[in-house]
Amino acid sequence: MRDYGKVHTSFWISDGMRRVSDDARLLALYLLTGQHTNMIGCFRLPDGYVSEDLNWTSERVAKGFDELSMNGFATRDFASKWVLIRNFMSWNPVENPNQGIAAMRLFSQVPDKSSVKPELARVMADAIAHIGGLKLKGSERVLEPFLNQEQEQEQEQEEENTLGHGYATPPESDDSSDDETPPKKNAYPDDFEQAWSIYPKRAGGNSKADACKAWNARVNSGATAQELLNGTQRYADFVKATGKLNTEYVKQAATFFGPSKHYEEAWEVTASSGMRDLNTISRPDNTIPPGFRG
Repeated sequence: MRDYGKVHTSFWISDGMRRVSDDARLLALYLLTGQHTNMIGCFRLPDGYVSEDLNWTSERVAKGFDELSMNGFATRDFASKWVLIRNFMSWNPVENPNQGIAAMRLFSQVPDKSSVKPELARVMADAIAHIGGLKLKGSERVLEPFLNQEQEQEQEQEEENTLGHGYATPPESDDSSDDETPPKKNAYPDDFEQAWSIYPKRAGGNSKADACKAWNARVNSGATAQELLNGTQRYADFVKATGKLNTEYVKQAATFFGPSKHYEEAWEVTASSGMRDLNTISRPDNTIPPGFRG
């Protein structure tokens, strides 16, 4: 447990922090300076710790992490509760081989199955590159499997962005043959495909594969496909009604179907909210005021 954490003064005027809510900004500051943070900016942080320290509800915690994830400040594995502050080691660089060894020791403590570890491996490789492999023997061997894994994930993400929400319709096949094509090896469940078709489109990445993993996890934990479908439809209607369609404010589907169970929320828009659909054009008022009539 550390005694203090440092924050650069540019934190308060950076574009990233100006684009998020006060809650997300406070959570970011908490991550940078809190007692759980370590020298690599990757640590396990259950919701209960944040709720206790900041006196927040679990819903408020989840919403804050969603914002920081969309903003690119942090990555969180919602299953294992491990958090990665993406630029932490750029702001707090490794200065000597001893620090590099300590950083690699912390890296080895992150579970191999955690979704943050491949990205952390890339961060670590960049952070210790100036020290040299001779002074950090074995570091390349430790990092390489996860670096390869991240490259595979990036390739899958690009494919999902192209074939998922990148095009309005999938590109037509050059094969004009009428022969039956074999079924896809990685076919998604029909219920999930139905939910994916109505899920609101967003600006930025939205991995279909990750969303399906979250969907399957919820089904395996007892949620019904109809419950997930109904929640997706409510959210799609809410996004359209509030004018957030095709913006970065639409949740990633993996988050929506994740452990926070956003699909269970009501997603209601009341008339008193004062919000309107920014994707539609209002009709002009053609009423002639009294006193102006001929």
